[in-house]
Amino acid sequence: MQSTHISNGENIDDIAVSNRHKILQASFLVALSAILYGFLGYCGTSIIVENMSITTMLFWRFLIASLWILLFILPQTRNGKAINIDKNVLFFMFILGAAYAGSSGFYFLAARTTGTGLAMVIFFSYPIMIALLSWMIHKEKLTLSTFAVLIAMSIGLVLLHGSFQQPWHLVGIGFALLSAISYAIYIMGSKRFSFAAINSNLLSLMVCIGCTVIFLITSLATQSFSLPSSMKSVIFLLSLGILVTALPIQLMLQGLKYISSMRASIISVLEPIVTVIVGIVLLQESVTHLQILGALMIMGSAILVQFHKEL
Repeated sequence: MQSTHISNGENIDDIAVSNRHKILQASFLVALSAILYGFLGYCGTSIIVENMSITTMLFWRFLIASLWILLFILPQTRNGKAINIDKNVLFFMFILGAAYAGSSGFYFLAARTTGTGLAMVIFFSYPIMIALLSWMIHKEKLTLSTFAVLIAMSIGLVLLHGSFQQPWHLVGIGFALLSAISYAIYIMGSKRFSFAAINSNLLSLMVCIGCTVIFLITSLATQSFSLPSSMKSVIFLLSLGILVTALPIQLMLQGLKYISSMRASIISVLEPIVTVIVGIVLLQESVTHLQILGALMIMGSAILVQFHKEL
C-alpha cells in the first residue's frame, strides 16, 4: 500500500517524524534552561552575602541579561536582516516581565521568611496551576495520566527537599504562592506569543527590560540601590545575569515555540535537582536516600511527559 500524501507532496509520516523531532529538540532546550536555572540559589545567595539588597541584585541581574541578549540582536540589524516586530506583542512581553519580576522577587522574599526548602516546593507547584488555568481558561482536558505525572512530580519535590527546619509562616507561604502564580502566568503568556514568526531573542529582551525597570524603581524607592562592592560580586552578577537568566530565558522561549506550556513547566521542574547537586558539589551538603528517591521521581515525571501526546 502506498503512503498517504498531502497536497504539497510531503509524506504524512515524514511530517509526523519532523514534528516529533521538533518537540524533542524543544524539550531539550527547556531542560537545559532548567539546568542553568538550578544555579540561581547559589549565585543569588553569594551576592546577597556581599551586602547587596535583593531588589538591587535583581536589577543588576536583568540589566546584564538585557545587555547580553542585545548582543544577539544588534548583529542581525547591522547585517540588514529583517526582524519581525509586532509592537503589540513586544508590549505584552514587556508586561510579562512584571510577572517574571514578581516571580523572582516573591520567591526570594519567601525563601527569606519561611526557608528555601518550603519556598521551592510551593514555587514548583506552578505546573499544577498551569494545568488548572488551562482547564479553566482554555477548556483543556486533564487526563488521568496528566494527574499522575503532576502528583508524582509533587511527591518528588517534597522528598527532594526533605524536612523543613524553619517554622512555617503564613506570610512566607503567601509569597511563595504569589511567586508560583506569577511564573505560571509568565509561562502561559509567553507560550501565547512564542510562535515561530517572532524572534525569540527580541521577546527575551522585552521580558528582561520589563524586569530591569521594575527592580530599578523598587530599589530606588526603598533607597537600597548600590553598586557592586567587590570583584567577587561582579563575577557572580555576570554569572547570574548571563548563565542563570539570559540564556535560560532564551532557551525557554525558543522551546515554547514547539511545545505546550504544560509540557515545558513539567520539564523545567528538573531545576531543583540541579540546585541540590550544586549544593552537594559546591557547598558540601549531604543528601539522603529519600532525596535521591525524590530526584528520581522528578526525573521520571520529566521523561514520562515526553510520551504524552495530549500535553
